[in-house]
Amino acid sequence: MHYKYRFMKGGIGLAANLSAHTEESDSPPSRAIQIDQRLHLRLPAGHIYWKDSAWLSYGLSLHTAELSRNDGGHLLIVVDSFTYPGADYQAEVAALAIDGWVHQNLNTPPCGISVSFDQSHRKFRFDWGPGMVPFCDDLPG
Repeated sequence: MHYKYRFMKGGIGLAANLSAHTEESDSPPSRAIQIDQRLHLRLPAGHIYWKDSAWLSYGLSLHTAELSRNDGGHLLIVVDSFTYPGADYQAEVAALAIDGWVHQNLNTPPCGISVSFDQSHRKFRFDWGPGMVPFCDDLPG
């Protein structure tokens, strides 16, 4: 199942192509990143940049409530390929791409993350949702 993420603004843009599929099992899958107790991510064979793997994981984690299994089984999202086709590189796009893939292929609502382009500063601004700070655990006290 393929997904193409695109954001274009005034000749500047972000793009990512993601191909993935799902697998279900009764036990935790091998060679996978554990996103939640019963939700897992397997990265493409070969190489992938560490920031891309982190942002793919983060983007998938935003769908934990919808995708975590209650029947005792495990859901594995297998990323077959992930590429940036001739666009500006921003690792954060991986989170937006997997969010779109999950929404399109697994029939879940988008999680509400987005990007905009700040013309005055000539940079992309990512919005992770109210009160959301990526990779920040809310620790008590």
